[in-house]
Amino acid sequence: AENSGGPHCLKYGVTSRYVTGLTVVTYDGDVLRLGGFGRELGSYDLVGVFVGSEGCFGIATEIEIRLLPRPEAVRTILGIFDRIEDAGRAVTAIMAAGLLPAALEIIDGPTIRAVEASVFAGGYPTDAEAALVVEFDGLETGLTTDVERAIVKCREEGARAIRAAETPEERLALWQGRKKAFGAMGRIASDLLVQDATVPRSRLPEVLGRISDIGRRYDLTIANVFHAGDGNLHPNILFDRGNADQMERVERASKEIMTTCVEAGGTITGEHGVGIDKRDYMTLVYGDDELEAMRGVKSVFDPMGGMNPGKVLPDPTSP
Repeated sequence: AENSGGPHCLKYGVTSRYVTGLTVVTYDGDVLRLGGFGRELGSYDLVGVFVGSEGCFGIATEIEIRLLPRPEAVRTILGIFDRIEDAGRAVTAIMAAGLLPAALEIIDGPTIRAVEASVFAGGYPTDAEAALVVEFDGLETGLTTDVERAIVKCREEGARAIRAAETPEERLALWQGRKKAFGAMGRIASDLLVQDATVPRSRLPEVLGRISDIGRRYDLTIANVFHAGDGNLHPNILFDRGNADQMERVERASKEIMTTCVEAGGTITGEHGVGIDKRDYMTLVYGDDELEAMRGVKSVFDPMGGMNPGKVLPDPTSP
């Protein structure tokens, strides 16, 4: 419903790439069969319209998807950095070198320390300010060269240490900090606002620095763990819901993060969707004509406005 990507979307793409057909029930009870194997392709791509619509057009009762074979081989390394901006530059350098990892994931210092203090500890150095997970997969031939080139780029951008997985168990250990990050945040604060925005990879170091500055100015802990390969940021704002003053600062910081990402050439969501929380941010990205066109598309499938009402599109009567 949100056309999500995940850690490996850098190489493999997002959900819409794999959904080939849908059976959808509309608000009026009509059953629509869209796409599907062997059906005529010379028509509008209504499957693409529904994927990512956040349940605002209809309910999917059947989904036909395309599967891929498992890769023959996987190679994973972990780069340790003293500055998160350096990890961001390493991401840009790896991609600029013509390499295509299956995943490029960054975990920042606060997240590392939260994970290592929890039952999910994976052996990350707690004095590091960033860790970069780099993973390649595909045919065995050529993977070693790709890994070696990625290691060189990490070192050129300031990595103080590199760990390479030699076994499946070691690979899981390298991924531990990334996979368990959100669960470990409960050790730091009772509540967590997970934001989701995307910026051009080349702007990652700058935007990460600005997010750190936002956290300092609003006296908030903001932990970053995200899909660096496609610039999909997930700033995690930690707070106490019972603290009214802190809640107000969280709202202001969240909006400033969204504005920062858009100003950097990005957008307000990468994979978590818009929903209610970010619908009023839509005007940061789209003009009145574009929003009205989106309302027109929704009205075709849901003229009564009963499917997931109040989501995605801002109230047209609001300023």
